[in-house]
Amino acid sequence: MASTMGGAGEMEQTSAFRPRVLIVDDDPDFLAIAEASLEAHGFQVERAKGGLRGVFLATQDVPDAVLCDLRMPGIDGFVVAEALRSDPATQRMALFACTGRRDLSARAKLANSAFDAVLVKPVDWDEAARLLRDAIRAHAHP
Repeated sequence: MASTMGGAGEMEQTSAFRPRVLIVDDDPDFLAIAEASLEAHGFQVERAKGGLRGVFLATQDVPDAVLCDLRMPGIDGFVVAEALRSDPATQRMALFACTGRRDLSARAKLANSAFDAVLVKPVDWDEAARLLRDAIRAHAHP
């Protein structure tokens, strides 16, 4: 479903490199929207329904970035982030929290978390694509 239109993000990519992003969320509608939106911006996307599945997939075939919901049944996004940061294979990838929470306690916890950045739902996918690309570049060339 990758777009062949020459948008600003597409023009930036002159090589065949398409960053791989794993989206971890328990909401099938959000997973579908996020996948379509990021593929339209030139990313390869894999989806994981739930935190445990997300950790498994990320450690089996390490993506360039993970976009992870915070509130999920089972293990939440904070546990996913800690698991990925503690594994040498995944500790250097770009890691984004994605949440609809706007309360102060959530913001305080996020400030001290293993995430590189936070995307607030509803997500501005143009901005998210730019932030993901920047973070992936930064993690590839520390």
